[in-house]
Amino acid sequence: MKKIVIVIFDHFTDLDLFLMWDILGRNKTDWQVKILGTKEEHQSANGLVIKTHGCLSEANDADVVLFSSGKVGVKGAIANQDFMRAFSLSPDRQLIGSICAGSFILAKLGLLALGPATTHPDAKEELQALGIEVLDLPLVCKGNVATAGGCLSAVYLIGWAVEALFGRDKRKETLRELIPAGQSAIYERLIDMSIRDAIAPKVGVGAILDGAFRPM
Repeated sequence: MKKIVIVIFDHFTDLDLFLMWDILGRNKTDWQVKILGTKEEHQSANGLVIKTHGCLSEANDADVVLFSSGKVGVKGAIANQDFMRAFSLSPDRQLIGSICAGSFILAKLGLLALGPATTHPDAKEELQALGIEVLDLPLVCKGNVATAGGCLSAVYLIGWAVEALFGRDKRKETLRELIPAGQSAIYERLIDMSIRDAIAPKVGVGAILDGAFRPM
């Protein structure tokens, strides 16, 4: 059974955690998912208190490590030496991803090099200021490291991780229950094309969206 962890901190963005947690938590047979932090519980940006399942060091042995986001929370996490020093991650043996401003944590850990990467649109210029090429795509992958931009892009981030571990059919099965009624063909095309374009950025989000609404 694979081990997947989601890393949180104080003032994390609620949806970034809950969407990933809900998608991944429905599968009890192929992987185990845990929420990790520096404390036994962390408070979200909207005030919800979430209990963690273990310490950050567990991320170093996980198959997939996903960093949540938070405009205030990420800055606090990066400034926290205990948080940053806890990680000894390796893209050679792990899938590592971030949502929105979580990309800044990856950058500080030296996992983004010069890019390309993506992040929340409001944080694009700040990430570029670190010398990283930032693309206007919802998901960008460089080897086993992926960055996602915008809370709903968590669907693509999870899709990428599941497909990398178990293949496209498992990815479709995992995301199927989230798709709005009557729009399965549209969303499947959008998800599939977003992941393909993330692996080899060529097309751009405008072309992806245009293609998503054409007949399969």
